[in-house]
Amino acid sequence: MTHTTRTLSTLFATAAATVAALAGAGATLAIVDGQPVRPADYPYFTVVGAGCGGTLIAPKRVLTAAHCREAVDTRPVVRVGPDGVRRRVVLRAIHPLHVRELAKMEREFPPPAADLMLLALDRPVSGVPLARIATPGDGLTAPGTGAFAIGRGATASDGGGAGPLRGGAVEIQAPSRCADQLPTRLLRRWSLCTRDPRMDDPTFPGPFVSACVGDSGSPLLAGDGDRPLVVGVVSWGPRCGEERDPELYANAVVGRRFALARRPIWAPATRGRPWIAGRVAVGATVRCAVRWLVRPTRQLRFSFVLDGRQIQSSRRARLRLRAAHAGGRLSCDVTGATAGGRVGTPLSRARRVAAG
Repeated sequence: MTHTTRTLSTLFATAAATVAALAGAGATLAIVDGQPVRPADYPYFTVVGAGCGGTLIAPKRVLTAAHCREAVDTRPVVRVGPDGVRRRVVLRAIHPLHVRELAKMEREFPPPAADLMLLALDRPVSGVPLARIATPGDGLTAPGTGAFAIGRGATASDGGGAGPLRGGAVEIQAPSRCADQLPTRLLRRWSLCTRDPRMDDPTFPGPFVSACVGDSGSPLLAGDGDRPLVVGVVSWGPRCGEERDPELYANAVVGRRFALARRPIWAPATRGRPWIAGRVAVGATVRCAVRWLVRPTRQLRFSFVLDGRQIQSSRRARLRLRAAHAGGRLSCDVTGATAGGRVGTPLSRARRVAAG
């Protein structure tokens, strides 16, 4: 596949003209108030699961947001590049700091620090140029740095207009300009705050360039040259371009070591769903069996469910069947965790408990 790119400086210079021309033609613009971009210019852009974005950073590895885990649970596939190369997600790793911070919270949104997740693919993606993550030495996360957001999300806060790849110019801000969104030192270290530079013009009414619904996990790019570098991953924002609010990105530069680790701490993963093993009859002992790709290192629990009601949940994978279980439909599931995340399997296929 050929790869043609334009430098970010060129994109910044042409963005206003492109937006004006399209607006004059009555077009709907996005990211929010961005402009359509050529997918071939960003071949590493990846559609993740059921409604997130991501970035191909290795032939078998995609970087996205940790809070996109439900989108991956719903649809564990990615589509890479302008040709939509399809691959199945076999493993995932959430940044351990994010896992620890999430465990302390009573809510999941806004996401805690280090909102980063890696996805391992079942097969390499060949012939597609990989994105590169900036290093601290590149100096691309300093306040005042111009950046370019891309994504396929909504064009407005009502969720409409998602689909085509779009982009828009933003500027990285000092953390102090996002004090309400980044109240702790940890969040400030692991986040990038961006705003549309036009927000500083009180006469400009908006809308403003902003990521929106469906853009989570998509990359923030910076740096001149033929191949801009990834500096952030879409995390969250108070609104979508309607008010003078910032947009928050997970800092991919700070998370670079995690993203490029040779052996990430993968979350537990199974090959298929569990099953009830053994003779399913009163007086017998059955086992909730599972084939692990990555075994849990903590919080391992096996649950047995009879006719939709949980009858045992413990570290024991075995259950002694009693007379009260006769005639019921028995199934099981498994949960467990590592420092890289948690898994909960679907229920096994139900089996009828014989009288004996």
